[in-house]
Amino acid sequence: MNKYNYLWILILLAGIIGTFFLIKTAYANPLSLPSYAFTNPQIKEGYTFAKLNETELNGLPCNCGCMTSAHGGGRIHTRGLLDCFMKGDVNNGGTWDSHASECSSCYQDALSVKQLLEQGKTKEDIKIILVNKYSTQKISNNTVY
Repeated sequence: MNKYNYLWILILLAGIIGTFFLIKTAYANPLSLPSYAFTNPQIKEGYTFAKLNETELNGLPCNCGCMTSAHGGGRIHTRGLLDCFMKGDVNNGGTWDSHASECSSCYQDALSVKQLLEQGKTKEDIKIILVNKYSTQKISNNTVY
């Protein structure tokens, strides 16, 4: 074998390794988001925001009604909107919750929180905005708040 054959083999190997590296990088999941977070870009953004900003979602109201009655099949919420994305702290042994991936109210509210924070609103301002947003909506003859 001459030196040109070795060169072609090295180029071929470098191409294969480079392609593998690019594919692996393109499909990387550095935040360890659950597979259902990749259903659409907004859901992924919501889960990413929840993972990186737990304190900002903690205590904000969830308005979809998923927590209304634990006895009637509702979900127990102790941390508000954050509990729609995770059970416990996913950064310290908690697990993801699929609810927000299936509920547009939850992930869209999380994205609204993100946008309002970027506009300089405080968490207390955001809580008031969310309460006001849903205070006029009715479920049968009852308002949400």
